[in-house]
Amino acid sequence: MKKPQNQRQQRVSSEIQRVIADMLMRNDLFIKGLKAPYLMITEVQVAPDFSYTDIYVRAIPPVDTEEQLALLTEHKGAFRKKIGEKVRLRIVPEVRFRADTRFEQDQHIADILNSPRVKADIDKYKE
Repeated sequence: MKKPQNQRQQRVSSEIQRVIADMLMRNDLFIKGLKAPYLMITEVQVAPDFSYTDIYVRAIPPVDTEEQLALLTEHKGAFRKKIGEKVRLRIVPEVRFRADTRFEQDQHIADILNSPRVKADIDKYKE
């Protein structure tokens, strides 16, 4: 379980998310193969010491998340530079792009809970 971010981390995370989303929306970097309209920045987590930031990305099908993550990671220096220009920080954190797998995890749990075996077990204890 992740430790909750403090107020300053939340504020910086929010600003970084806004900057990255704006860059993707306007296609500032012109990255060949990047399908920016199909990408969602679902969460940004800044480390307590502000040395790095994890940017969680999810691609909307039919776009492959891993392929898009590779392109984003390849250009992470340009994203870090833009963050440095737009967000007032003493030290600009290292940028790390990560796949957001929460949706798949949620679906897996829902599938388990809706399975006939679990439903039968639940019904057994309802009586």
